[in-house]
Amino acid sequence: MRVISEILLIFLCSSQLLAIREEYKDLFPEFAEYFITGNKRLHTVCRKDPECPVKNDELKSGKCLGFEVDCARKLSYSANRTAFTPPKPGENWNGDEKWQRDNFYQRGDFGYVKERSILHEICTAENEEQTVLHCSDNLRHCWAKNIFFDFKNLKVQTSTRYREDVIQKGQSGGNCGRFYHDIIRNNMEHLGYLQSWAHELQHFTSDPEFRVDPAHCDIIFERPTVIIKLDASVNMFHHFCDFVNLFASQMINGSFTREIDVLWWDTDRYGFIDNLFGATWKAFSNRKPVELISLDQKKVCFKNALLPLLARQRFGLFYNTPVVRGCSGSGLFHAFSHHILNRLEIPQNGPMLWKNSYHVSGKKYKSSACPQSR
Repeated sequence: MRVISEILLIFLCSSQLLAIREEYKDLFPEFAEYFITGNKRLHTVCRKDPECPVKNDELKSGKCLGFEVDCARKLSYSANRTAFTPPKPGENWNGDEKWQRDNFYQRGDFGYVKERSILHEICTAENEEQTVLHCSDNLRHCWAKNIFFDFKNLKVQTSTRYREDVIQKGQSGGNCGRFYHDIIRNNMEHLGYLQSWAHELQHFTSDPEFRVDPAHCDIIFERPTVIIKLDASVNMFHHFCDFVNLFASQMINGSFTREIDVLWWDTDRYGFIDNLFGATWKAFSNRKPVELISLDQKKVCFKNALLPLLARQRFGLFYNTPVVRGCSGSGLFHAFSHHILNRLEIPQNGPMLWKNSYHVSGKKYKSSACPQSR
């Protein structure tokens, strides 16, 4: 009996290790070093994992991405990337070099992630069957376990894009050990469709009878699921705001596994059409995204859900983000661009005096170049 127990323990430990390996699998080496070294949970696992991409000597470096609570800026991913250009004679800028650098870090670098990584406990669990819901200020980013959304009000045949009334009273919730509804009520200022998850969570309730099972759910998402509201897919500037914010959200969540589902929360009756840049989703998931319209009239339950940062937050990361003059070289954007190129296996031969972009031809990715703007 003891031998069986030990074998079972080894099997469970091996299964957990394989699952954790997926969280840092296929990361490009430099990013992996900073990400794993700065993540206490992955750091601990990596020390015991012979297949970890970061070796023990590197784990002792103290490196970190820049959003972690105890990350020293001089050891951060951006430390040697951000550059400052002083004003020319006669130019009048606000603040000195330190102010410029700090402001750049907060608005366009890992400081942006750090501000949004502080999560409030809205719903807590006392056992594995109960619900967890943690969200950042203004419900911009949330992580949840064992929650549901009821899409009876979606009504696909007459639905339009960017609807804010899909979820009504009693149509989102879970079973909380403790439920702090006042946190939701006090974080309802950012109500835009692509600003937060306020419209979807304002009616969140706790029901002691709720369970994630066939008796309470029409559809159950067993795998971790990214639920994402999306900007326009026909424009790269708009759509890549979705991707860069999802990348930032995965950092907060502490995992880059592709063993996930993605739910496109698009309320248009024709669904979300992503012909131009749809290949990019392969950098985030190994499965085809699920359309919201396919869940019409269903009560859908999620065992593990990420509601990521969205494309049009107030002072968020998007194409007209206000960034101070004089600074360049965001480590966050450097990491994002290399992450996408690495995950999509797009070769980049360089360095070149050309900006690298890509397009999709059939199923093969090709890199093309555009003259660098002067």
